Amino acid sequence: MQRVANCIYIKNNQILLLQKPRRGWWAIPGGKVEPEETVKQAVIREYWEETGITIKNPVLTGIYTFLMRNGDQNEIREWMMFTFFANEGEGEAKEETLEGKLQWHPIEKVKHLPMAEGDHSIIRQALFGKDVLFGTFEYTEDFRLLSYKTDR
Repeated sequence: MQRVANCIYIKNNQILLLQKPRRGWWAIPGGKVEPEETVKQAVIREYWEETGITIKNPVLTGIYTFLMRNGDQNEIREWMMFTFFANEGEGEAKEETLEGKLQWHPIEKVKHLPMAEGDHSIIRQALFGKDVLFGTFEYTEDFRLLSYKTDR
């Protein structure tokens, strides 16, 4: 199973998000965890690679399983995502990378941005949750949310 680590980074009441070119949706910067690294090491490395910012003291806010199902509801892909929160970092955000365009967004506007349906609740948890949230999200191949469940 693939492991992914990403981070909600806040600076001046704004969140830095990545707009993926394929759908134009906004996403939380991060990427794959390499076999030899911890998820915390991975989120720091991946965040820097995708944004140019070195996050400091990231705090784990959620662990999620994602299931992608085809039309027959058969599982076709599965991965785990470890989401962190940080409000300390060094460096200047890039404007664009191979992954897409980076842009700062006021926190209160994020709920109106186009993104995978479950990402809104993942971001809300990272910003306002008090404990680590565990969840499972099921999507179709074209990222239509079929179901989700969460617990603490």
